[in-house]
Amino acid sequence: MATKKKTTKKTAVKETVKPMPKQMSGKKPDKTLAIIGLLINVLIFPGLGTIIGGKTKTGIIQLVLMVVSIPLMLVLIGFLLAFGIWIWGIVSGVQLIQEAQ
Repeated sequence: MATKKKTTKKTAVKETVKPMPKQMSGKKPDKTLAIIGLLINVLIFPGLGTIIGGKTKTGIIQLVLMVVSIPLMLVLIGFLLAFGIWIWGIVSGVQLIQEAQ
């Protein structure tokens, strides 16, 4: 009775890591847009200012969460969520100003 040997080849898989871009085109955000973005985040609606400042992905997440928090205010958890998003919008605006300098 002949026995067959199972042979396995281990192949090395190379993983390439690409550096994450700091900004969309590697440019610093404009200081006036960063200040306007902070003011819009604080006074009007969190997320809009972040988008204007150049952080589109973060701004869209903030906007969606803020819109979700509005109907949740009927069960009071929305107020807590909206307050957290408002603070997050302020922090994002300040970071935009720091990156612009």
